[in-house]
Order: sequence, then structure tokens, then C-alpha cells
Amino acid sequence: MKKLLGILIILIGIGCQTESTSSSAVNMNIAGTYILTSLTANTPVDFNQDGVSHTELLNEAACFASMDIDFLVNGDFFATVAEPNFDLNNNFTCLISSQNGTYSLSANSVLTIVAQVNGGSITHNKAVTFTPTTFEVSLTGQELDQYVGGRTGTPASSITSLDAVYTKI
Repeated sequence: MKKLLGILIILIGIGCQTESTSSSAVNMNIAGTYILTSLTANTPVDFNQDGVSHTELLNEAACFASMDIDFLVNGDFFATVAEPNFDLNNNFTCLISSQNGTYSLSANSVLTIVAQVNGGSITHNKAVTFTPTTFEVSLTGQELDQYVGGRTGTPASSITSLDAVYTKI
């Protein structure tokens, strides 16, 4: 669960950038800074090994609370991402890093992200729900498995869906 998971939690799996007048208008509507206010798993987990499981992962790992994304009007984004990891004893650790790249939002609410990750560029598309003050994105277990190596045998292995809500500040 390296930088890619953090980007995917923020942007959750996104793709090819397209330029158009309508994309620019949509970018103006979503431009702003958003902070992660909810990260909900479909099943309770105990990442911090305190004996209490939660579905709200912000209660399990303080590092998730530092995640944010800034969508600029020009189509660039800057994000603070968490990089969760489990050691061989399933002890949870989490590094914080910065990511950047470009984005666009289509008229049918498909967010396209081109991000610089691990020395390369990834491009993904993902349907998102934007309101005037939030955006929401969901990951399936299959998407988690595709993008997060090494989940098997960790407290994260039972998660089959993950919903993230970001609130505009």
C-alpha cells in the first residue's frame, strides 16, 4: 500500500485526460481545496490494534485525516496522501507524501486523473459524485486488489468496498 493507494483513495482509480471548453467550465465549478472527512469500509477493522474495530477508518488511522486535494481551475491538482502499510506482524504504519498531476471532470461525472506515482505516470477514470461542498468516490474490493499489493493476511484484507468523502473548505 504505497503512494498509489493514497492517490486512489483521493481520486479512486481515474483515466485519459481530455481538453474541451465544457471540461474547463466544469473544472471551474469544482476548483478548490477538499479535505477527507470520511473513509468508510464495508466491514469493521482494527488497524491500530486497540481492540476496537471501526468501519470509519479515520478512527483507525490518524494519518488519513491529513489527506486533502486541491483542484486548480487550470486542470492541475496537488494532494496530500497517506501511504498505509502493514509490517510482518500486521503493525500499521503510515507515511504522508505529496502528489500532483492533472485532472478533468466530464459532463457525466467521470473524473480523469493523470498522476505522477513512483517515478512514472498513471492515468485512470472513475465516476465520482460532486455536490457544491463535497465529492464522493467508491472503490470495490477488486479495485483495491488491483491497486494495493499485499493486502492478503492484513487487517485490510476483509475490506471489499471503501467509500471516501471529501469536503470543500
